[in-house]
Amino acid sequence: MMTVIEPPSVLSSPQRRSQVLLMFYLPGQSVTPEWLGNLTQVDEDTARQDIAETGREIQRYHRLTLASQADGSYRMEGAALDQRLCLLHGLRRGLRLCPHFVSHHFTPALKTQLKQQGIARTLYDDTNLQALVNRCSRALNRQFDCRDVHFLRLYLQYCLLQHHLGQSPTFTHEQQRWAQAAAEFSLAEEIVRHWQRRVAATPHAGEQLFLALLFMLLKTPDPIRDGHQHDRRLHLAISGLIHRFQNLAGRPFSDEQGLSDQLYIHLSQALHRSVFAIGIDNALPEEIGRLYPRLMRTTQAALAEFEASWQVRFSQEEVSLIAVIFGAWLMQKSDLQEKQVVLLTDDNPDLEQSLEQQLRELTLLPLNIK
Repeated sequence: MMTVIEPPSVLSSPQRRSQVLLMFYLPGQSVTPEWLGNLTQVDEDTARQDIAETGREIQRYHRLTLASQADGSYRMEGAALDQRLCLLHGLRRGLRLCPHFVSHHFTPALKTQLKQQGIARTLYDDTNLQALVNRCSRALNRQFDCRDVHFLRLYLQYCLLQHHLGQSPTFTHEQQRWAQAAAEFSLAEEIVRHWQRRVAATPHAGEQLFLALLFMLLKTPDPIRDGHQHDRRLHLAISGLIHRFQNLAGRPFSDEQGLSDQLYIHLSQALHRSVFAIGIDNALPEEIGRLYPRLMRTTQAALAEFEASWQVRFSQEEVSLIAVIFGAWLMQKSDLQEKQVVLLTDDNPDLEQSLEQQLRELTLLPLNIK
């Protein structure tokens, strides 16, 4: 008997996982390993592995789970807000990694659901959606690129469907306050008014808050052009943060303005992530804490007043990224380049490890210990 060898999937692992994630966002779709294997051209074991890896990823970043059901299928479980934020990132990634799948599978299935639910076609007609996106661009004074336009047209349709199905996001008091204070909130109000002119029902209050959050997360921070009250407040807070770090470290930065601009870009997004519980890669803190313990402690101490002012508590992952930024700008000074240290411990690994840790505790940056 001839052995038939299945050809490998033409899709990469990230492409397959991107498709796996998007399939969980189509209402009425039963997602099984067999069905996903046929879709992505892999065997069932590989499909199960893709589901498991996707599950770990969305648990880490968005506190969601992929739960197995009695019939062998899987379903996504978690808060509506977390599910929407997960799709925000997942659909943008899908448009980059597997645009053909998004155009020829995800989009038609979404439009079919909108039609079957009896939603007014004027709300999801491509021409009207394009006009709405153009209006948003003008109101925000931002130029959306082609991929962002494509994303918004699709994503707004998904939000429309979810609202119709009674699955609007809910927000904590702090999250509501944050969204309402954003420059994007007035645009969200305008979109809701546009919505109400075409449907009889009043949209759920969470939809307006979420639309503001959507455009907040799509914004690329610009330390020069941004001029909203929130942005000016952040600039002042960063100035204080830099001076506190310098005082604690006992070392000045050679280019405070350059550091301030980079921190503005990073912290604008880090604040959103912290307020709305969006995770980031968790592999960094342990390594940074081991190699640069004093840098981590100094960063944490410098951030205390900043966190109190903004009523946030940064995760260790976020603190690690901020510490890396501070460390990189400190290293621009010639006397803070990497120093090599040779430890002679007569083949005593415990003593070597203890001495290395003590040395790292004493210095900010960076040591190459042999």
